[in-house]
Amino acid sequence: MDNGIIVNRVAQSGIITLDLATFYPPEPIKVFDLKGFLFMEMILREKEFRAALKELDWTQYHQCNVAITCSVDVIVPKWAYMLVAATLRL
Repeated sequence: MDNGIIVNRVAQSGIITLDLATFYPPEPIKVFDLKGFLFMEMILREKEFRAALKELDWTQYHQCNVAITCSVDVIVPKWAYMLVAATLRL
């Protein structure tokens, strides 16, 4: 029979509470947009893309978390994202 006492079973279960803000990276987050590398904002030409990546000043991304994206609605091959990520690691 219920005696009218409310029991907090969640508090008694031993669940650990995490503050997600402690996991947020302290480094700044920068966005690398592939849009500027597209021909007529529609096509990614591999030869020109590789040449442009070699000429880009990568120091702006030093000690930053980088989000690689394309802000226009085009089909970008997966190797393009991987190439940017590999170049960022150098």
